[in-house]
Amino acid sequence: MWNRLKLWWRKSRRWSRARRELDEMFTRRADLLATTSLRLEHRSRTQVLDVLDSPRRIYFGIVRHPRPYKFSLQHHRVLELWCLHVEEERLERLQGHNLTREAFSDGDPPSAGV
Repeated sequence: MWNRLKLWWRKSRRWSRARRELDEMFTRRADLLATTSLRLEHRSRTQVLDVLDSPRRIYFGIVRHPRPYKFSLQHHRVLELWCLHVEEERLERLQGHNLTREAFSDGDPPSAGV
């Protein structure tokens, strides 16, 4: 029983440290964010998915709602998977999946008459 408790405590501390690293990346590393499509306001929508090597690599996901054009009301829901390489101070986009297209929708805003 004590071994399980000890393992749980270590995992909890590792994930807590990963969330702090991710939060710091969004709040204090504007230069790192500038190289990606992520912005400070995306911070609240991130979800830590996995932590490796306490934490050298933090895998996280986010659902974004980008517009294809700035003037367009059209938007998409895109699930993106990212990896923060803590020691290298580098962000890597691993995968993106357009959820709107999967639902056979063009991302058009709902019409007022429907």
